[in-house]
Amino acid sequence: MRVDEGLSSTELAALDQLELELRKLPDVLAVGFEGPAEGSSIATDAVITVHVFVTGTAERATIEQQAVDLGRLYVDRPLRIAMAPEGRVEVAPVAAPAPGLHRPALMEAALTPDGASVEVTIAFEGERAVGSGPGSALAGAAEATLAALRDLGWLMPFTVLSCARLTLDGKLAVLVHLAGAGGDRFGVSAGAPPQQAAAKATLHALNRWLDDPARRPVALRHEPSR
Repeated sequence: MRVDEGLSSTELAALDQLELELRKLPDVLAVGFEGPAEGSSIATDAVITVHVFVTGTAERATIEQQAVDLGRLYVDRPLRIAMAPEGRVEVAPVAAPAPGLHRPALMEAALTPDGASVEVTIAFEGERAVGSGPGSALAGAAEATLAALRDLGWLMPFTVLSCARLTLDGKLAVLVHLAGAGGDRFGVSAGAPPQQAAAKATLHALNRWLDDPARRPVALRHEPSR
């Protein structure tokens, strides 16, 4: 999926063709486009960010160069290639947690009535928390998810680097890129609305980290899961 409402039909066709060619490359799973900043529109003469989601075994440098070369063939403007390795990505549907282990559950993710903020509700072990983030950018839903987890007691050493819209197996999806302890983490989730997909993708990126009993909220660390 692209934020490209202002482009002409010729420019849209060029991006469609570029996406098709990129998806033909070995180990490329999904492709997305946006403007120079996260969530920004693709405007005339502006840099286009090309998000390329690849498998964990992919030759990233080779694919990145191929993306640059293909971009020059189809798009007459500067491109920024952003690679996302699948090796650290939790993709929905994710594996179930171990027996007796509960994970935080997404209850709701939606914009406020005025659209200024996005609110994400997370439930865990009988408790609920609501986190909020700016509604102007899709990353706000990921930030709201982290805020809700912190309110539930997790010490979250992560920040949101980007949140990109993609197509994955023909479905609209969101790719979330987090940075923090242990390196970068990526999560992908398909579905609508995009704020809910972004919140799910954030949880998917963190599933294994959250599964570690040593990282449970302090108040629950010595209690059995209910």
